[in-house]
Amino acid sequence: MRLIRLTEEYIEELIAGRIGVRGPQLESCSLALGSFDGLHRGHQKLISRVRAGRQEHNLASGAVFTFIQHPRQTLSPHSDPYLLTTWREKLALLEDLGCEVIVAADFCPALSRLDYKTFVSRFLVGYLGMKHLVAGYDVHLGANRGGTASTLADLGGELGFSVEVVPPVKWDEKVISSTAIRKALGQGRVEDARQMLGRPYSLWGEVVPGDRRGREIGYPTANVQPFDDLKLLPEPGVYAVTVQVPAEVASEVSEQGTGGILGHSTETLPEIDSNGDLLGSGPGQWVVFGGMLNFGFVPTFHTEGLTIPRLEANIFGFDGDLRGRNVKIQWHKRLRGERKFEGRDDLIRQLALDEAEAREILGC
Repeated sequence: MRLIRLTEEYIEELIAGRIGVRGPQLESCSLALGSFDGLHRGHQKLISRVRAGRQEHNLASGAVFTFIQHPRQTLSPHSDPYLLTTWREKLALLEDLGCEVIVAADFCPALSRLDYKTFVSRFLVGYLGMKHLVAGYDVHLGANRGGTASTLADLGGELGFSVEVVPPVKWDEKVISSTAIRKALGQGRVEDARQMLGRPYSLWGEVVPGDRRGREIGYPTANVQPFDDLKLLPEPGVYAVTVQVPAEVASEVSEQGTGGILGHSTETLPEIDSNGDLLGSGPGQWVVFGGMLNFGFVPTFHTEGLTIPRLEANIFGFDGDLRGRNVKIQWHKRLRGERKFEGRDDLIRQLALDEAEAREILGC
């Protein structure tokens, strides 16, 4: 996977002409453009057509032009958490989807003010060597959303690129979109989100110290801090989940099916710096456990409830130290809402019921 980085400073210099055209970076390419938040089944269709377009038009590369920051971060900087995929998660998913070239741009004011003709001619054609554009059915590029399927096809005739418009992908007779997935997650409908994403909704995060009350009552938990505070989390409640942990931490539990082990995984978790630049990428070795997760305010132990909701995962059959390590959580089904219990015994009885239900759902 090759990453072409377009920082805000570089974008401004290209627009102003202070550093020349500096292109093309690619000999020729098929390309799709978008924020791709969630990389749902509709996005996956676009990317598959990029790969197909490269072959059909005998082009050198297939590329995805996307943004490190979701445009909403620039246009509505004080929004509540909404990201379906953080930048690190997006890079991992794009690599898994077989993307050869990722153009990672800062969504900045200078870029947002460009009309579609200037953007396409200067960035996509002049800088990236685009010969084939794959666009969604509702494409609107540039300031004032002037780059539609029709106007882009006309521009392609002038600049020498073809345009392929991909029809919407539907589920349950509705168009799949990032907005629809956010709505489903906000209502705890993680199974519906899975249908639209084509995979369970997931989160990468770091395990941080907690209150250790879970261990005292026989249900130790990993307290997980998302990589990005803007990451959208499902409706508070208790869920059946799978938890992917580093293989070396789980090495003492190696026999398939022991405890809560569901399998093993080789998955990329890219390393990035504070600017979003890629530092390294490669497969990791992980063990996948079944588990149950509470996302909420812990009212049983905190009378007024926590100010900020907490992610606490009980990992079935796991006995090890995950503090400071990265884990991946995948949501499979909501079991119930969070509630305040009369005491520890009531809570423990309910947790036993939750565990039994989660194990049945996950098959562990």
